[in-house]
Amino acid sequence: MGMTKMQADLYCGNCEKNTLHEVTYFGESIEKITCMDCETYLEINEKLAYTNYAAEMFTRVATKPVRMTKEINDDLSRFLYTIPFRVVTKPYRMIKEFKQFKEL
Repeated sequence: MGMTKMQADLYCGNCEKNTLHEVTYFGESIEKITCMDCETYLEINEKLAYTNYAAEMFTRVATKPVRMTKEINDDLSRFLYTIPFRVVTKPYRMIKEFKQFKEL
């Protein structure tokens, strides 16, 4: 899960016309929508964002055994080669992801 930015042509209530907007996603949730003309933005409620983040994190943890089993079945040698590095770096990647989330 990470931060993704996309552009879309949306109606801006401030400009009162369709303008280019930047839509910021964190995971599958929209965090912020910014009008590129007037720079007016809409942010999602922080409590709701944390709730969505926690729900996505729970889903990722719950599905991890299934995903790892698929990796093992697909290519055991690659799995065995990469798992030590992934185990060591995962806490750092999780911290980086959470910091990105908090910056939004």
